Amino acid sequence: MQRSSTDGVTVLWQTAPAPGPLTAVLSFGTGVRDETAPTLGVTRLVEALAMTRVGNRPHEFGSTVGEEMTHFIATGTPDDITGFLLAVCSALGDLPLLDTGHTTRLLGIHAPLTCDHRGSAPLDARYGPHGLGLLAHQRPDTYARLGPDAARTHAATHFTRGNAVLTLDGPPPAGLSLPLPAGTRPDRPAPRLRADTAGTWQHRQVDTVSLLLTSRAHEPVADAACHVLGHRVEHSTHRTRGITDEPTLHRFLRDRLTLDRVLALHPADGHAEEAAEILWQETLNLARRGPTRDELDTFTAHTRAQLDCSHSHWTALHRAFTAEHFGIPHHDSGTLLAQHTAVTAQDVTDYLRRALTDAVLVVPLDASPRLTTLHGTPLPSSTCWRFHGQHTPTPGTRFRMNPLRRATTPRHERAEYVLTSWGLVARDAQDEHPIRFDEIALMRHDGPGRIVLAGCGCTQHVYPDHVARGERLIAALDAAVPAHLVRTDA
Repeated sequence: MQRSSTDGVTVLWQTAPAPGPLTAVLSFGTGVRDETAPTLGVTRLVEALAMTRVGNRPHEFGSTVGEEMTHFIATGTPDDITGFLLAVCSALGDLPLLDTGHTTRLLGIHAPLTCDHRGSAPLDARYGPHGLGLLAHQRPDTYARLGPDAARTHAATHFTRGNAVLTLDGPPPAGLSLPLPAGTRPDRPAPRLRADTAGTWQHRQVDTVSLLLTSRAHEPVADAACHVLGHRVEHSTHRTRGITDEPTLHRFLRDRLTLDRVLALHPADGHAEEAAEILWQETLNLARRGPTRDELDTFTAHTRAQLDCSHSHWTALHRAFTAEHFGIPHHDSGTLLAQHTAVTAQDVTDYLRRALTDAVLVVPLDASPRLTTLHGTPLPSSTCWRFHGQHTPTPGTRFRMNPLRRATTPRHERAEYVLTSWGLVARDAQDEHPIRFDEIALMRHDGPGRIVLAGCGCTQHVYPDHVARGERLIAALDAAVPAHLVRTDA
């Protein structure tokens, strides 16, 4: 692996060119987790605007936006590569902002799923609508809320030479130019974790069952544990019982030291509860007794196959530019294989026992699995709804249903609100949901009503005609939510 610099941009490349055309990846250390609820989709908008300036070209090229990074990719002759990179860099320095409306409409029609939403539910449960938790809130209509100012600000902050790395599978071509705007790598603080969610299970409005386990950014034993667990769950739920599809494993960089690993599976109708219980029980079994020797050998063979595959040079390059962007220690293939081969059954047991203390299991709303901890006690359920009978009702000003709606609504469906000095509480016949003003991530106008994205990730609809004196609720929300968190229909 060689290292150089062009126009202030770090360049990583292989000394021995790979066979065939040259491939280049210009990556930026920014993705969905750098957005906020009001700017969700802005990274994709910047990438799409830049690509409109690239035009049609006689070689392969494209671009992607992920959770942590954005890539502009091209394969061709050295002249093809220099021309493509020059066009991309020039566009990022002078975005065609007049095309924003047209581009956002196209993104809304052909919304790209560049991030895998199957792994997003426990991230939303863990972080709410912030950082990685935003993956669960991507919708086609998010782009329509973005304007030129959002694109300009995001590009100036994140699409700079200090936040870029160019990776090539051969020496840099002559005449290479990367005229990106000046800028440094943005500071990325660790995301805020929601209180009382670690070591719990939780309902979400999803159709998947998923388990989040945390590890260090480089921890071979966690790779082994998740590989073995994935195979065990696949055997129990997919091959033997036929109640789910094949489980998938996802890795999300929480910060430069920490990875969130998610195992997700899609259960057949009516089998979410069974699938969740199997997933959790297999995790406990692995934490108690560890993997077998055959399972560890299979994991080692899998690692060796990945490191020796025909595209292993790009696997190594990917590790290199990820390490460059986020300060993660870089290891060569030989070191990685040695570390993975050295994992023992006791290592896996120790890791899982530690990881289970802050694990999060997410299930659909219609599932209520029976789960226990490693010690046999019931696994607690974390919820942002507080059930009556388990707490004192929140004091404040009550806003009951207006008389006509109350008379035509069954008792168990009746809802009301409680206005307090710190927020709003939505209450029905069974439970209540607090919405703290200072934790609201986004508020949208919906005619006279408001749609609020609460700090827990839940969406609450507040309409003034549903309760008596409802206009006071709307006035309280409007006064409490800062303007930059408000989106109107326009």
